[in-house]
Amino acid sequence: MLKLALDREPFWLDLAAGVRVRFKSITVAAILVARQSAAEVLKTDGEDTTTMAGLAFTRSLARAGILEWDGVGNAEGEPVEPSPDNIDAFLDLWPMFDAVDRFYVAPAL
Repeated sequence: MLKLALDREPFWLDLAAGVRVRFKSITVAAILVARQSAAEVLKTDGEDTTTMAGLAFTRSLARAGILEWDGVGNAEGEPVEPSPDNIDAFLDLWPMFDAVDRFYVAPAL
């Protein structure tokens, strides 16, 4: 039986010790935008384009979905907002990228 998930309220995910992120539900529109981001990478010549396309896909969904977070700060330890640049820096840390990919992106696929 196909079960429709009609509850599209934002939700929190604990991604690491002391780090939690509030996400919007992933929509069809967000998936299509993420696919386009991955397709743009695949059009380029270079090594590891498949890997980079996967990164672009997850990054696109994270940028669209992250609403707020706790436990994320700058080099001085001051809290920072989840701007596109801060989300990119957040995803440049392997444990955070892996957690977002496994607990936020993968279940939507």
